[in-house]
Amino acid sequence: MSEDDEKRRVRYYSVPRRRGRLLPFLGFSLWTVVAVLAAIGFGAWTFLDTTLSKASPNTDAVRAAIKTADPVKPGEPVNVLLIGSDQRPDEEGIPGRSDSLILMRMDARNGFISLLSFPRDLWVNIPGSGQAKLNNAYSVGGPATAIDTIRELTGQPINHYVDIDFEGFRRLVDEVGGVYLDIDRQYFNDNSGRAPGTTFAEIDIEPGFQRLDGDNALDYVRYRHTDSDFARIRRQQLFLSDLKRQTNQAENLLNLRSLGDIFGDSIETSIRSVPQMLDLVRLSLTVDEDRVGRVSVEAFDEFRGDQAVVVAGEGAIARAVDEWLEPDFQGAESAKPAATRVAVLNGSGQIRKADRTSALLREKGWDAADAGNANNFGYANSEVRYVPGQRPAAVRLQRLMGDGTQLSGLSGTAASSIDADLQLVVGADFPGKLSKPPPPPDRRPAPAAVDTAALVPVLRQIQRTTGLQVMAPLKVARGSKVRRVRSYTANVDGKKVPAVKIVFETGTRKYWGMSIVGSENLSVLEGETGKLDRGGRRYFTYYDGRNMQRLAWRKGGVSFWVSNSLDYALSDETMWAIAKSARPLGRATLPEGAVDVGLEIEREGSTP
Repeated sequence: MSEDDEKRRVRYYSVPRRRGRLLPFLGFSLWTVVAVLAAIGFGAWTFLDTTLSKASPNTDAVRAAIKTADPVKPGEPVNVLLIGSDQRPDEEGIPGRSDSLILMRMDARNGFISLLSFPRDLWVNIPGSGQAKLNNAYSVGGPATAIDTIRELTGQPINHYVDIDFEGFRRLVDEVGGVYLDIDRQYFNDNSGRAPGTTFAEIDIEPGFQRLDGDNALDYVRYRHTDSDFARIRRQQLFLSDLKRQTNQAENLLNLRSLGDIFGDSIETSIRSVPQMLDLVRLSLTVDEDRVGRVSVEAFDEFRGDQAVVVAGEGAIARAVDEWLEPDFQGAESAKPAATRVAVLNGSGQIRKADRTSALLREKGWDAADAGNANNFGYANSEVRYVPGQRPAAVRLQRLMGDGTQLSGLSGTAASSIDADLQLVVGADFPGKLSKPPPPPDRRPAPAAVDTAALVPVLRQIQRTTGLQVMAPLKVARGSKVRRVRSYTANVDGKKVPAVKIVFETGTRKYWGMSIVGSENLSVLEGETGKLDRGGRRYFTYYDGRNMQRLAWRKGGVSFWVSNSLDYALSDETMWAIAKSARPLGRATLPEGAVDVGLEIEREGSTP
């Protein structure tokens, strides 16, 4: 087996699946309920009943939300709207604002959980109010209006909501003893010299592996001063991913009285039934770790009048909802054409177009057959429709049919009526020739990495000063410059250990990094999604869906890892090239024939 084959073998979660370890993360508040019940057992009915009574009071806002929510249908997925709000204790009766909205789908029948995040400044229609930013929906009418808005936006039923305010978030993080994170860069703002009305939330968090308390964790997930909504969504998703890995927190959650107070004071939900809550908990404890999908809406910045808003492009909401309904956990490459039945319909009116397209697909190995004419000949674009569980195959077929091809899911009687896995309506745009498929993984472009030994003297000085046995990368991502080299002391479970964080910038505000920590027992490296032994090292991969988030290895009691940028600017191949190039300083020399491109290095640079 080649090295590339071995890499692909670990690409999509090839380690044995682990069950029942406080995972996956379902939004911080619901995850904490899961952790408590896992720690004390499902017999804690009294505790849960009391907690739900506090968290679902008989107020106008809760009654309105319960009334507008859709009923849960037996055997169907449950959709829960997770709301992070900034309601303050001294503003009783005022809804406040929704700082984050995530629509969570819990599909017990197909065994997955899917999270759809929305930009808070997304320009939407708020029922009964008109066009405005999405976060205004909560201000207008509390959770009931937020439910109505998201339901109209997505076309999906919403069965429940869970709302946690800022104070509750702080208290919950502190209650579990803080959360360990690998911070990608420095986040700083102190409002010095700013006039009233022009200030932003203050924050001061250094880059590197560290434990954040409730205040700093909240500052981190809410930060947006020099960032976009999209960067903030990514930070929130990374926060949830890393928290999910930290499965050793259960013993910190046994103060039931304290947790009950936090839930009662800071969390509000429409879930009043103990059996319903236990159904959600059971799914969360039994679903595989690699069966949690995370989707965000693709959008862009614009102005509406004098307001800076975020606008979703044509079809962006539909595409996001489609992926949320059928997450692509394994990638479209996993779909097998020969095992996929395709019913081909003529939607253009051109003679024998369905028959000819079926023949083209059969030549490519698909089980395709002419199924006659579509309901009309007015299809300007081709369309691929798929039954539940067949989205990866549909994505693969969509790529073959060309860029203009639409994608849609079928359910219920519509799915059962086609007697196939996919239904292809051939539109007028199809030129009669299949598009060239994307290259398979072993033919992907070479890594975008260049050779340099510029970091060797910098790290040699740190090694002499700290005694930490470091490694220097002899390759970096093309176009990178070093914006910060931080040598610091990390607190690892009460023990102080030396650590180094190198912050690279490639492009504009795309920060990736390399971390070195003098301990092998780090929570951020728990829950790896794959392993690979290569060149005397054992590498650990950490994927977020289809994207590599982190690539790590350990040596001599020290942990090393390369971390991707928030928007995954580095390809898998580039991250592998950087990690494999790292050498102990005594052997950190470029190979014969390599050209040192140099590297711009700022030891204390700003990372706005």
